[in-house]
Amino acid sequence: MQVGDKVWLFDGNRRVYKKNGESFTAPIYEEHFYLAIIDGETSRSWLIGRNKYSKKNLLGIYTDEQKADQIWDHCSRYKIEEKVRHCSINQLKQIDKILNI
Repeated sequence: MQVGDKVWLFDGNRRVYKKNGESFTAPIYEEHFYLAIIDGETSRSWLIGRNKYSKKNLLGIYTDEQKADQIWDHCSRYKIEEKVRHCSINQLKQIDKILNI
């Protein structure tokens, strides 16, 4: 990363409930992310707006790929876990072989 790069920040309080005219009962997870630009840097931090973000621990700063991964994980993990909970024993054995546990 460097000064001037576009990054995504996550704000759990930023909520959007409608998309394409459809109403949702829960906030759209993807809309919690917002685009920001790295304004400056210190020896230890990236400066974005009024906030500092540690260069060692980039918690809360996402690239396009990391943002997409977070969204996929949020939308898919629960569904996959539920499917695994209801698998037959043979299916669980196959999953075990795939995961190499």
